[in-house]
Amino acid sequence: MPASQLSMFGGEEVLKTKGGKAVSLNLSKSINGQQQSVFDHWLIPVFVGEWMFGPKIQPEAIIKLDNVVRKNGSFEYAVNRGGKKVVISGEFVELDIPNRIALTWRETPKENLESQITASFTTEGNKTRLKLNIKLPAELEPQKDAIRDLWSIRCNTLAERCTN
Repeated sequence: MPASQLSMFGGEEVLKTKGGKAVSLNLSKSINGQQQSVFDHWLIPVFVGEWMFGPKIQPEAIIKLDNVVRKNGSFEYAVNRGGKKVVISGEFVELDIPNRIALTWRETPKENLESQITASFTTEGNKTRLKLNIKLPAELEPQKDAIRDLWSIRCNTLAERCTN
């Protein structure tokens, strides 16, 4: 598979959670960049704003990007999407620099629905393999394809950003 391709690995996995059955989405991407640099793009606000949010990803404008990077630290990102302020917030559950990051993810107006995102980074020569696992609460299952597509765009944009 060419390095520029985004692949899904494993099948959709249905997991038990206290809110019912959560859907697990998996993505994998080979990125031309050093592992530490790719990892840093998940934590440094100016980098986050270049690949996770903004007009390259979907029609939105970044309002603010704040985080406290440490285990049990938090983040709060705000964007203007369709004339409405959307706040994305969560906590850094695991930080194994530069190998793995796990975080919770909530978005207004459905901030009561918490997803879990785990990103693993491994070196493959002069490239980095990013493996992303997203666990969605059962209530977001009808939107899983749109969420997978959005994270695919984000991963592709991250890869473009890291090769520049």
